[in-house]
Amino acid sequence: MKVTGIIAEYNPFHNGHVHHLTQARERLGSDYVVVVMSGNYVQRGAPTIIDKYSRAEMALKCGADLVLELPSCFSTASAEYFAFGGVAILDKLGVVDNLCFCTESLDVDANEAEATIKEAASGLTDKFEKIAELLIEEPEDYQRILKEGLKEGLSHAAATARAVDEILGSDYVRVMETSNNILGVEYLKAIKRLESNIKPAPIPRMMTKHNDKVIAEGFSSASAIRNAIFNKYDMNSIASTVPQEVFDILMDKYLVSFPVFRDDFSTILGSKLIAAQKSKDLTKYFGVSEDLANRLLNLKNEYKSFNQFRELIYGRNITKATVGRALMHIALGIHADDMEKLYHKENLTAVKVLGFRKKAEPLLSEIKKKGTINMVTKLSDYVPDTDGDGVDMIVQTTKHDMLYRMICMNKFDVELKTPFEQEIIIV
Repeated sequence: MKVTGIIAEYNPFHNGHVHHLTQARERLGSDYVVVVMSGNYVQRGAPTIIDKYSRAEMALKCGADLVLELPSCFSTASAEYFAFGGVAILDKLGVVDNLCFCTESLDVDANEAEATIKEAASGLTDKFEKIAELLIEEPEDYQRILKEGLKEGLSHAAATARAVDEILGSDYVRVMETSNNILGVEYLKAIKRLESNIKPAPIPRMMTKHNDKVIAEGFSSASAIRNAIFNKYDMNSIASTVPQEVFDILMDKYLVSFPVFRDDFSTILGSKLIAAQKSKDLTKYFGVSEDLANRLLNLKNEYKSFNQFRELIYGRNITKATVGRALMHIALGIHADDMEKLYHKENLTAVKVLGFRKKAEPLLSEIKKKGTINMVTKLSDYVPDTDGDGVDMIVQTTKHDMLYRMICMNKFDVELKTPFEQEIIIV
C-alpha cells in the first residue's frame, strides 16, 4: 500500500486542486491520498469562505480518500507552525510515504514526462533541504545577518531571505519568493525535526500563481475565486474554475451559510481591542509582539473593521499576513503560552476525521494498526487528553467552530448543527 499525504486549505477547492490530487496519485503511484486540511480558519488570519465539512466533501468527491483536520492553532499560524502541524499528523498515521506539494519553481511544464519532472523535483528538493538545514541550525553568520536585518526594520521574512541570499546565494533566495516554496522549505524542516521517514515530492503548480487575484478561464487561484465572490458575489464568474461537484456544493450553501469573510469577525475583534488597556493584555496572544501590541493600542480608536485595521497596522517591518494572523489569534483567544505547549509532537494525540471514501476502509484499517494518534470521528465521545494544565487542540478548535457557527447563524439567519451534532462526510 502506497499512501501520499497532502496539506491543504481548499479555500475553496478548485480545478488546480484536482490537478494536484491527480498528479499525486498518478505520478507517485499512490493507492490512497490523505489530506490534512485546515478547519474553519486559515493561515492568512481569516475564516474559511465556506465551512470545513463542505470543503471536505469537495475534496472527497474530487479525488481525496481521507480528510483530517489541521487544528486551528496550527491552521492560523505562520508557515513554520502550519507545516509542523500537518507533517506531524501525517507522520503519526504511520502509513504515509510521500508528502506531495505544489511549487512554481520547477522549470518544467506540468504535462512533461514523469522522468523530466522527477529530475527537476530532485534538484529543487536539494535546494529546499539546504535552506531547511540552514534555518534549523542557525549558524553564527545566519544569526548575525538576521539580527542586522531586523534592526534595519525589515520584516522577519525579509531578513531571513537576506541571510539565505548572503550565505547560500541568489539561486536559493529565489526559491523562497513564493508562498508555496516557503511552505515547501517548512515541510522539509518539519520532516527533519520530527525525524520522519516521509519523503517530499514537489510537483509543478498548474498555470496560475498562489495569490493571483484575477479570474482566469479554467484555472484560477483560490485568492482570485475568493476575490470575485467578495467583490461581486458573482458565482457565475467562477463556474469554470471549479469542478461541477464543487460548484453544486457552493450553490447549495450560497447565502445560507456561505460566504464568510474576515469582516464578519469585526465586532468580536473590536471588543477584544477595546478591553485591552496595556500591552500585556495583547502580548498574551500568539504572534503579538510588544511592538505590535503598542501599535494596536495606539491606533485602536481608529478601528472600524477587521480588514480596515489590518490595512492600517501593517508596514515595512511587519507584513499584512503577520498582522492578519495576530488579529485572528486575538479574536479567537489563542494564547502564546498555549502554543508553546502545543508545538510538540507528543502533545498531538488526536486528530478529527472530517470524512473519507467508503473504498478507503483498507487505509483506515492500516492506520488503526500502525498509527499512534487517536482518530476522532464523533466529538461527543471524545475524552480530552490533558493533565490538568495542558491545552487540548480538539477542544480548542471546537470552541472556535462554535464561534464560526454563531457568526454564520447571525449573518444568514439560519439554524446550523453544533460541532457535536455534525456527522463526518462519507462518500
